[in-house]
Amino acid sequence: MKKQLNLICVLIFFFVGLSLVPTIYSMGNAFVDGFKVGMSQVEEAHKQGATNITTEIMSPLALNLWPKSLAATSDKVFNQKDQEWYPASHIKTLVWAKTKDTGFTQFGSFLVLIGLFFIVKAITQFYKLINAINHEVIFDWVNVRRLNCIGRNLLISFVLTQAYMLMNYWAAARLFELEGYEHNFWCDFQSMTLIMGLIALLVGRIFAIGLKMKEEQELTI
Repeated sequence: MKKQLNLICVLIFFFVGLSLVPTIYSMGNAFVDGFKVGMSQVEEAHKQGATNITTEIMSPLALNLWPKSLAATSDKVFNQKDQEWYPASHIKTLVWAKTKDTGFTQFGSFLVLIGLFFIVKAITQFYKLINAINHEVIFDWVNVRRLNCIGRNLLISFVLTQAYMLMNYWAAARLFELEGYEHNFWCDFQSMTLIMGLIALLVGRIFAIGLKMKEEQELTI
């Protein structure tokens, strides 16, 4: 039983870590590229003798789009394999907007970073929970608190991530209107963290009910 439990836990750790790779990679890549582009724009503005440098700096902004009609499209992509153009619709596009227009969204990435911190905290508590179970400490109030902590951390991470996505959606809808498209917030709705957090809270509640029933039975004997 312990081998099966440990195998399942290893798989959970592996796939949770794997799911974090795209976010960490995109954040790191965006930070490095944004820093390089920002520095090059500042240098170019200095060479041109610009008096207000900040208005020239551009920041990346993600557009989550959905075509108003799937029957027709106004866009095309060029296929280099057969050298032909094909009708296409862009669902997710990254544009560069003026930093002064994007406003507080440029600081929204810190929310995602804080959200990752809470996920790491949840993973730490999960490791402690599995370690306790391996030592045959299962139905215990400490594990209930750990499950509740895991659930809260995952829910906090979900709220912070979705807050950033909502900020990005508002900025994109305010600054851009593309022909044949409408902005779609639900493309960035990350429900997995929410579901995992609720499941952890549910299991913690089940453990708590079981412990209370066990204590009441011990008192009646």
